[in-house]
Amino acid sequence: MSDVFSRIWKPDEGKKRSFKNLKISLVKIENEFELLEILGEYIASKTEDNPSIDRATRDSFLIHFRRIHNFLYAKDTDNKSIVASDFFENADVWTTGRIKETKTSKDFNKLADNALQSFSYGDDDSILGISSEDFKSAVDDIGNVFKQFIKLNLPSETPEELEIERGDEGDVGPLPVGKDEEIPVKEYGGDIVLYRTFLNTDGILEVQVLHTNKSVRALITNHDGEPNYFLTNIEKYINHQQSARRWLAEVVTDNQPLFEENKVRFIMSELD
Repeated sequence: MSDVFSRIWKPDEGKKRSFKNLKISLVKIENEFELLEILGEYIASKTEDNPSIDRATRDSFLIHFRRIHNFLYAKDTDNKSIVASDFFENADVWTTGRIKETKTSKDFNKLADNALQSFSYGDDDSILGISSEDFKSAVDDIGNVFKQFIKLNLPSETPEELEIERGDEGDVGPLPVGKDEEIPVKEYGGDIVLYRTFLNTDGILEVQVLHTNKSVRALITNHDGEPNYFLTNIEKYINHQQSARRWLAEVVTDNQPLFEENKVRFIMSELD
């Protein structure tokens, strides 16, 4: 299993799947995509003329393509299927933010439905008549979406990675000060500052988000108007493998009364 997949997280809500269960499932998904790439390369580069092998290879390609397509695009229709949106605390982050499906991807998914579910007139002609280069294009198109899914779920593990992700702290601008004295500031994140908090003159807790972990930033953005949401989910973050979530739990715990009263405002640093 690649290191990328070993670091993908899943919250304990929605389908109530454990992180371990989803991580194991992603090993299978990774293997599916690798097989799809291998088959696409073979079809695009083969030179021998063997219609039977060609048909069998193309059928196999469609099987693996449909599995990856269903994972990335299918709506959650039952509690047995694992889909990409399961890996986000708000499924809309994925369903509205993913790369728009291309015509090639749609055509291959339709072809898979027609060619694999039953015998139909024209099956052989339809699948054998497709250009080998189109198979490679199908892999590239759905591969872009698959890579986007992985990128959105990469947590930071090491201080070096956190240094890259957090961005320039100067992007959020200077800290405000009171009329007579500097407002007390508290920083969270250990050696690398991930959050900075201070109480402004209106009694609102300002929380500067200094990291660029996309999934956590999306979570904060989606609940910016309801800070008390984080109180009801705090136990999930306390021992989370993502530093951005663990330290967010510290911010919420230290300032619980203000979160209860929704007297919190998040300020996002600029992404590079």
